[in-house]
Amino acid sequence: MSESKPSLIYLDDEEINLILFKEMFKKDFDIFTTTSPETAIQYVKDHNPDYILTDQLMPVMTGVEFLKELRELGVSSVMRVIISGFTQEGEVDEALETKLIDEFVSKPWSYQNLKDLLLSRNQ
Repeated sequence: MSESKPSLIYLDDEEINLILFKEMFKKDFDIFTTTSPETAIQYVKDHNPDYILTDQLMPVMTGVEFLKELRELGVSSVMRVIISGFTQEGEVDEALETKLIDEFVSKPWSYQNLKDLLLSRNQ
């Protein structure tokens, strides 16, 4: 019998980032990706994933705003990570300080470093 993989959702407004992520991590996680914050919120409510990853700068809402909305819905026991091509400052710093997010990862990220970061929390 095989072990089940941890579940993960990744929200990013750039489809190519989602495609590349899913291809790289498909052996490590059960992955759901979306470009829609509304779809992501519904998925999290319905499936309670082990990890939530989100881009920070998106057209509809920022990653921090997305995670705040999830917290208001009572979602807090999963690992929350912001992945961004921009520096960690302002809204993201505050989110780290208030424990809204667990980690900030800069783009471009490396497969092994991101995998180690995520799986270190699941041990």
